[in-house]
Amino acid sequence: MTDVLVRSPARSWALALMLGSASFLVLFDSLAVATALPAIGDEFGLRPGVLQWVISLYSLSIGAFLVLGGRVCDVWGRRRVMLAGLAVCTGAGLLAGLAPNLPVLLAGRALQGMAAAFALPAALSAAGGEFDTEPWRSRVFSVIAFAAWSAGLAGAMLGGVLTTRLGWRWVFLVTVPVGVIALLGARILLPRDRPGTASGRRLNATSAVLVSSGLVVLLLGLQENSPLLGLGGLALLALMVVVERRSAHPMVNPGLLASRRRAGSYLAFGTYCAGYTALVVIGSLALQERYGLTADAAGLALSPVLVGGAISSTLAPLLMRRFSARTIVVTAMALCALALTLIALSDSVPQLLPWLLLWGLASGPIFVGLTRECISDAPEDDRGTASALFESMSHIGGAIAVAAFMTMLGAGIAFRPVELTGAVVVAAGALLTLLVVPGRRS
Repeated sequence: MTDVLVRSPARSWALALMLGSASFLVLFDSLAVATALPAIGDEFGLRPGVLQWVISLYSLSIGAFLVLGGRVCDVWGRRRVMLAGLAVCTGAGLLAGLAPNLPVLLAGRALQGMAAAFALPAALSAAGGEFDTEPWRSRVFSVIAFAAWSAGLAGAMLGGVLTTRLGWRWVFLVTVPVGVIALLGARILLPRDRPGTASGRRLNATSAVLVSSGLVVLLLGLQENSPLLGLGGLALLALMVVVERRSAHPMVNPGLLASRRRAGSYLAFGTYCAGYTALVVIGSLALQERYGLTADAAGLALSPVLVGGAISSTLAPLLMRRFSARTIVVTAMALCALALTLIALSDSVPQLLPWLLLWGLASGPIFVGLTRECISDAPEDDRGTASALFESMSHIGGAIAVAAFMTMLGAGIAFRPVELTGAVVVAAGALLTLLVVPGRRS
């Protein structure tokens, strides 16, 4: 029996919006906090190098615990994990907003990141599991994508307003009522986890420790540009692979990566995220250093990306009904590569704006198409892990791209060649999708 037969349209929309709230909480927080950093530094008397950990610790926590979070969803049940993740994330936001000193603030940020690493794969796996027929299968991922892009826009726009009018603490505190509403919605709308989740499989404690510690060390090495830490992280992950091959209960079912559809989609999303890093991180630096904009003005100049992403996310389900996911993703990634190329070749801020909007308009279908390919068709008992691997492409792929692009800038390479390199990576992702992901009409 499908979701259409057992759930009214109103309840379906309510469930989809609740699942989108997890993405909203994570991305609003990550972008809004950046605008509050100067005020936090002034109150606690922090140097910029120390202050950066308010953001970095959050990102590290998400990236390090995503795979574990996805596996826990499969073993313990996505409803339980979703409720726990939202509760901890909401409480951690309150802790950060009321923090009397830096250690408490950092503790709140670490908890927020860890909770998000569990809540995000739970939301994506629930979307794939609860909506198994069209049009809702594409529609729910469209809602989640819209929530993510809207959160980015709201964070970029409202972060400075909240900090200026109410104080930096409200950047954290404003997420608390949203978290409470999402928590209540999840409790009411998500069906109870079925008995015997994951067919009696257990969580491999050794693999869990190795994957999380390995990702922490690897991401820290990328962030700090430390080859020694990076190699240490890779060594821990390699050891995890050895343990996994001998385990009766591996963290990642090898069958997930044996599928051309999923493996190709993961790689495609990783290349897209690398290009997005060139667009946003390198692009923001270029706007400030090349065109003389302030940090706030640079953020405002990049807002067409977020506007375009929010618009195209709502239109993606219409495309998914007419064309295969591969056709949509290949076309959209080619447009992103073109947009980034034209951005790199532009000579003024007004020239950039239409190409920034083009990137955003092409991005919504990429997210909707790839999430559907990676998650909807994953085995029920591995859907949380499949969701976590997809999200990892954003955090880990983005960290690798930042390290690579910043190294290029540090070596004296100009902004334009770095941005063009990002465009080449996205174009390669489009070609990879065409060659690897099987075609299929939706």
